[in-house]
Amino acid sequence: MPSTTSNSLLVAVNNSLNDPGYIKWPKQELLDHLNDAQKAIVIRRPDAFTVDIDDFKCVAGTKQIIPVDGLRLIDVPKNEMGKPIKGPFDREILDDNIPNWHSFNTSTVAEVYIYDERNPKTFYLHPGVAEDTLISLVYSKSPDIITLAENDSAETPSTIVVDDAYKNAIYEFMLYRCYAKDAEYAADPNKSSMHFTAFRSELGEKSQADGAMAGITKD
Repeated sequence: MPSTTSNSLLVAVNNSLNDPGYIKWPKQELLDHLNDAQKAIVIRRPDAFTVDIDDFKCVAGTKQIIPVDGLRLIDVPKNEMGKPIKGPFDREILDDNIPNWHSFNTSTVAEVYIYDERNPKTFYLHPGVAEDTLISLVYSKSPDIITLAENDSAETPSTIVVDDAYKNAIYEFMLYRCYAKDAEYAADPNKSSMHFTAFRSELGEKSQADGAMAGITKD
């Protein structure tokens, strides 16, 4: 569970901008940049904010759509009673060996799932399942907007929704957006570009670290 508060990032960015009283960059503007930063991170790293549900209700047949708040599928781990669903499975194998596999719609247990990243919100099950069959689902979700009231709450201050490891990336993205505001000043576009490069670098380093750990785990 992330512990970085949204307000702590607003304060850090405000201090870097040397803008006491939030005059040139109002607090709401900074919060808008923070919200956009989280969205930008999740678009680039879908695993940064995921939802895991065990009671996804399928429609009858093979074709399934992730919940409306989802950005893309991450995994389909298992059936309701725990039997694993293997995948992502090669659709061509099914097409070649079971040409009518899309006609199945009565099974209560899925064996495999098929997914194409070019169609990120849709996946297929084989065999096709009956209506209301329950499966476990993991998908990437767009972060909810943090409001100014939530940010300023003394009792329950809002936190970022992505992992704390991304707080530096959020900080860099916010500064990138802030300096992009004053394009008429030569120094500010340069600063904006510098912070956007730093934002991308933060995400790249995180990806490399995750990849290295994945390699160690496989070994």
